[in-house]
Amino acid sequence: MKENIEEEILQLLRSNPEKGLKLALETYGGSVMTICRNILFDCQPEDIEEAAADSFIGLWRSIGGFREDSECSLKSYLYGITRHTALDKRRRLKKQSPVLPIEEMQLEAPVNIESCYYRKLSACILHEAVNQMDEPDRSIFILRYFYFEKIKDIAANLRLAPKAVENRLYYGKNKLRQMLLEKGI
Repeated sequence: MKENIEEEILQLLRSNPEKGLKLALETYGGSVMTICRNILFDCQPEDIEEAAADSFIGLWRSIGGFREDSECSLKSYLYGITRHTALDKRRRLKKQSPVLPIEEMQLEAPVNIESCYYRKLSACILHEAVNQMDEPDRSIFILRYFYFEKIKDIAANLRLAPKAVENRLYYGKNKLRQMLLEKGI
């Protein structure tokens, strides 16, 4: 059924964008808002709503670039657009923040650049390790640890028992830990 709804959304976005966007919004609107809320947690509600709306417009504009034969589902494609849209919104809002005179700014770096680099490198290795996981473990990990969804919601989305999701998270963490140890983290 999940594939059928994605196919229907794709067809509608190409033939009748208004209906396609409406169906996409009904199907994925809650998740898109959650992603925007998680990234723009300290922003105004209007900014969060604007990022969510821009995500659906981005889906519509880029639907020609979506390849149905790829391993990426329409849902994942939309969530990627949402993530990038919300991060862009965050950057734009940060640039608009008031500029303080140089006397009021702290001139020393508040963070250690080397530790930031290693943290970013570790995050890249972690993302690579998660992407190497088999399904549905990969989806469970992404939904739980990247989108912060609740176990019961993940179970409902993937049509699994909540206990099965918990077990997959437990065993998946052990596998992931082993993979990361092998890569030096």
